[in-house]
Amino acid sequence: MKDYRNVPIEVLRDFTRTQTEITSIRSVADEVGLGRSTLHKFILGRTNPQPRVRRLLGLWYLDKVEKAHDIDVARPYAAALQILLSEIPQERRRAAENEVLDALAQTHSQSGATPPRWLELLRPEQG
Repeated sequence: MKDYRNVPIEVLRDFTRTQTEITSIRSVADEVGLGRSTLHKFILGRTNPQPRVRRLLGLWYLDKVEKAHDIDVARPYAAALQILLSEIPQERRRAAENEVLDALAQTHSQSGATPPRWLELLRPEQG
């Protein structure tokens, strides 16, 4: 079982924001078990969640992420990759992305960990 504490806050924030855009803040707050204003402040980045709230958000995320659309899962990681490689010239950027993603996949493999879904979604078809 995955540990909710390993989900980065910005991933939780982005995913939660997307889910509220699909349904509503009230609906997601009810699902998570939080107050509407608490969730709204978290989405806007006005607060960092207290441990109890972090736990509720993390457990909800782990339950929902497997059913989420691919774009909702990969978006924060794709954005992070773009930021990390922003100084690489455009003509070299795709190759650099592949190198970083391959290194991450190799690290997961060597540690015996299953690659996360977002990594599989961002990596080009292997074959």
